[in-house]
Formats: sequence, structure tokens, C-alpha cells
Amino acid sequence: MVATLRAPIDVQIEITQSCNQKCRHCYNFWRSNGKVIKKGQHFSRSSLQQIINELVLNQVISITITGGEPFIRKDDTFALLSMAKKSGLLASINSNFSLVDDYDIARLANEYDVPILVSLLSSDPDKHALLSGTSKCEYTRVIKSIERAVHYGLPVSINMVLMKENFSDVNDLARLAKELGVKTFCVTKALPNPRNTENDFLLTSKEVLRSLQDLISIEKSLQLPVDVLGCYPKCLLVGSDAYQRFFHRVCVAGKTTITIGSSGEVRPCSHITRSYGNVIEESLEDIWLRMDDWRKDYFLPTLCSNCPISSWCTGGCRVNTLETGFGNMDMHADPEILTGILIDQLNPERFKTKLNDLSGYLVFLHPKVKFREEEFGALVYRSDQWSMIFVNNQASDFLKNLRHGEIFSSDEFLKKSDATCEEEKQTVLNLFNRLISKKILVTSKN
Repeated sequence: MVATLRAPIDVQIEITQSCNQKCRHCYNFWRSNGKVIKKGQHFSRSSLQQIINELVLNQVISITITGGEPFIRKDDTFALLSMAKKSGLLASINSNFSLVDDYDIARLANEYDVPILVSLLSSDPDKHALLSGTSKCEYTRVIKSIERAVHYGLPVSINMVLMKENFSDVNDLARLAKELGVKTFCVTKALPNPRNTENDFLLTSKEVLRSLQDLISIEKSLQLPVDVLGCYPKCLLVGSDAYQRFFHRVCVAGKTTITIGSSGEVRPCSHITRSYGNVIEESLEDIWLRMDDWRKDYFLPTLCSNCPISSWCTGGCRVNTLETGFGNMDMHADPEILTGILIDQLNPERFKTKLNDLSGYLVFLHPKVKFREEEFGALVYRSDQWSMIFVNNQASDFLKNLRHGEIFSSDEFLKKSDATCEEEKQTVLNLFNRLISKKILVTSKN
């Protein structure tokens, strides 16, 4: 991460510890022996409002409501959605989606139009029931809930946590996702579980690569958008199509996101137990400053620190290790693979737009674009948490000074940047291209 933010962008709020499932891979550190927790810790309504106020004060852009299972406490979940909407915060929900009824879905669509990420472990009802610790009846309820949500126009995505038992089910579940009409199909590798010393459900590096190649094939054959929700060391991906396709996924713990547990304790990542303070008892600003070790890559493994692409990679995932401690190597990392490979071949910039590709391109600034001032310039975003991009002060000033609907070209953008050499011009046009891809800048094609 080149830029250091003054506050997180997205905050995961674990609204409750309670859950109606006992997934084998569950990472929540309060779980014990895989048992269902029905009366776990949860926020009071006043505490939720206090958290929202603190997020607004720090200009946090979005929240993700999670748990446990958030719909175990429906009233609190809807109350939090209302607080976020009133405060101008974007919101999304992570859920197993087994506890919602038609009224809940209609309300989610009509009052909030909130994105939903649904956890589904297989297209086989028996296998999903086995891995989630539930029943085939619950699987049927989830499928029907997804169908209703899509019918109401809600942006629903499916996330498949991948492990040994469901590794062969990726393509079948993708076809089901396509039939259901979901927005995106995600496959995310299961992470080591500190309460399960065997960790016999984890994928090998070869299997991880295979799953990513399957995703790329699925995107092409089914015309279904795909993604991964975890990060992977780039030395694992180099030499495969996945290197380019999933290069953007890096560890953002304590850099752009944090997790607030149901007691108010703030952690850099949902998978991490370490707390940096309690947001009910002190300011988010103080807690965020205390988390500076994550932004300075203090926990980057020693072997990774000498890697030529460490600044682009960040060493993979800090909890994807079978040993205790944040500074250990990602179990799928192997920096020696990069020996003898020219740095230019690993540079992500080679995948970007060529200088002549955008010559004369006419664009204008999307009318819903917003800016959050940062020391390096600004965080520019639109109406969803996926449209964000960092720009320096020069680019920020240029965009903010545009008149409503003012049309300009890539050539004018280049000229205002004062770039002289070819390398500087390439960097500016790469930014211009990213602004278009994020639909910050709108062309006739958008």
C-alpha cells in the first residue's frame, strides 16, 4: 500500500456472536468446539449509534454488517442499516441467508437496496449441510431466499469458502449461481483455524492455483463475474493467468479496513484476535493510529522483505500460516520461484493501457463522485464501495475544479499533469484508465 489513509474506508461490524450454523472452517475466535452459539455477545442499540457517529466523524465510507449471523438479530440489523442510511454510509451484509423471510427481503430491497454476500459451500445439499453443520432443509431455504432477493432486484453475490471437501464442486456451484442470477461468484480459500491443529481441510498450493484457473474459465464460459475475497502471495500466481486477473487482491488489514467485534474491540482483520482498543470507550482516531504497524508492513516476513515485488504483494495473507505470529510466511508463498525472472516481467504496469490507446478519449466526471481529503491527495469514490481510487493532490485538484458535465480528453488530462518523460506519461494514463474502469470518469461507452 503506497498511500497511508487517515481513517479506514470500510468497517466490518460483527453485530452479534450468535450463529445458527457451525461451519467447519469458521474463523470466529469466540467459537468453541464448532458448537452453534445461540446467545452470543451483541451490541446494544445505543452502542450501535455511538459506533456510527464515530465512523461518520472519521469519514469512513462504508460498513459491512456481519457476525456471527446478523439476521439472528434482525431488529438490530435493520436498525443499523437505517442508522447508516441516515448518516450517508454505504452498507452491505454478509450472511448465510437462511433466516430471512419474504418480508425481510422486500424490506432490504425497498428501503435499503443493500448488497448481500451469501455463503454457500456447495451445490450439493448434502455436502453444504455437512460443511455448514445444518440440514438440507436449511440449504433449500437459502436457495429460495437468494431467488427472492434476485427477483426483488437486490445485488446478491455468492461466496464459496473452498476446502478439500468441496474443491471439486466449484464449476457446479458456479452454474447454479448463474441460474440464480447472482451478481458475482466468489471463491475464497479456507484459512488455517487456530482451534483445529490438524487443519486437514486446507488446500495445497496446486489446488489453490487450480481453483483460480477454474474461476477464470467460469468467467469466460458462463459470462459470470468472478472474484476472490482473500489475498494470495504473487509468487504463487506468477506464470499463470491468475497473476494478472487477481493481482489487485492484497492484504488490506489495518490499511483500508478494520473489524469491530460485538464488544466494541477493534481488530485489523476479522480473522485476527488481537485488539487495538475499544471503540465504545475511546476514539476511532486513536485506535487507528495505534494500528500503524499494519500500514508500515511491520509484519512482512523477513524473506518477503527482500523480494523485488514485496511492495505490490505485501507477502500474501498474515493469517494463512500454520504457525502462531503475524510475521510468518504465507503457507502458499515461495519467493525462490521469482529467481531469474526479470523485474519488468513482474511489473503490474505492463498490463495497463498503452499510451496511444486513449489518445483523444472524451470523458466527464460522474455526477455522484465524492472526495475524501487525504495527506497524499484524496480518496475518490462514487456510490458504492467498489468504485474507490487514490489520487494525488494534482489529480484531485484537477477533478474537483471541473464544471458539472465538463468534457475533457486524455490529452488534456496528460497536459495538466505536467508529465514529461514517457514513464511519467504512462503513469498518468494508467490513472486515467483506472478512473474510467471505476466509472469515476464516464465515457460514451459507460
